[in-house]
Amino acid sequence: MLKNISDHKKYVLFSYLAMGSNMLNGFILFPLIIKYLGLTALGVFGVLYSMKSIIDIGMGWMSGSMTKNLIKYKYLKNNITTVSFITNWSYGLFGAFIFILYGYFVKPDYFMSAVYFSVFVFVSFAWLPYSELLISELRQYQVAFFRFFGQFLFMIGSIGAFLIVKDKSLDIIFMMLAISNIVVFASLHIYYTSKFKLTLEYKKITKKMIYKLFVSDGSKFLFNGISTILLLQIDVLLLDYLYGGASAGIYLIIWKIPNTLIMLGWRVSEPFQAVVPKRLKINTRGIRIEFFTLERKILLVSIFVATGYTFLGSYILDIWVGSENIPNIEYMYLVPALVIILSIMQRLYVSVNYYTDGLNRVSILQFIEIGFKIIFIIFFFKSFQELAPIVGWLAAYLFTILFYRNNSLKILNG
Repeated sequence: MLKNISDHKKYVLFSYLAMGSNMLNGFILFPLIIKYLGLTALGVFGVLYSMKSIIDIGMGWMSGSMTKNLIKYKYLKNNITTVSFITNWSYGLFGAFIFILYGYFVKPDYFMSAVYFSVFVFVSFAWLPYSELLISELRQYQVAFFRFFGQFLFMIGSIGAFLIVKDKSLDIIFMMLAISNIVVFASLHIYYTSKFKLTLEYKKITKKMIYKLFVSDGSKFLFNGISTILLLQIDVLLLDYLYGGASAGIYLIIWKIPNTLIMLGWRVSEPFQAVVPKRLKINTRGIRIEFFTLERKILLVSIFVATGYTFLGSYILDIWVGSENIPNIEYMYLVPALVIILSIMQRLYVSVNYYTDGLNRVSILQFIEIGFKIIFIIFFFKSFQELAPIVGWLAAYLFTILFYRNNSLKILNG
């Protein structure tokens, strides 16, 4: 059925299927966790994923560097792959150990959940070398398929197991997360080794290669990765640390749907990342016209989506978690709606800068937004409660959004 579909369309299809499975899983699991385990458990669920996102900073940028060099230097494929395996597997063990320590010392009531999650963390890094190799062979859609496969298995397994078992806990959810990822890792290994020869070599691994992989090709993306992950995850971690798991759970209820809408909006402008540097070399005026056209379309769509959430948000939350679990916080639909508009627009401007010299500048702007979030969580929590980080982000955007746009125009003007 998929034979006549282009590889690009297959990639988009499996990427959105993976994202859809992830969203559906969250929408089903959240109310189940609240009903059977309470807000504190929901907060722990969110904190573990937020910690995973921060752990990902350590290697996420390197994966792009590895893939870039695998494509560029095919004769060094075995050596680059060896570096990737050593680095990712070692870092995966380190990440897993962090979660075990977190469960033992910080959340002893959820220790086994942390152990199962640590297995997932290790496996998620263990399969990265295979993903890099497939992408370097221009088989991106197959990587997207395996991601969808893993997310789909987790969705079916976690929801089914949670509903079936009598003694419900987060343990069963994270156990299914670990199992589903182990299955995907084994499938990915079998698939790749059946299609391609996998050989590890150490002879040509030089200091120059290591420097190129870890420093010259990775430093800018590392800086941006840190700012992006912290911008998206600092809220839950800080709320949990300062005000407890229940507060983090309330925040997840408030922010889950707006955040999902933002992630969907981001996907619209991300393909523009690669278009800008290529088109700037050919037709500067043409790329500016394309930018302004896309900017208007994205702005209109984001306003439409945000307006819909402003008026329908309460009804959606009522259906999702039940009216008894909806927080009663003033402006909890209007403020996120405004952030939806500004965040979707911000992503367009980031996309213009992503593969250019402007990347570090937009990363600095993101760190400013992180600072606003932290200030509002610490000093304005009494005024805005769990809405504080979102209000802080809105306040930051009122300052930074013009800088994002002006920076993009500088890039487009050459």
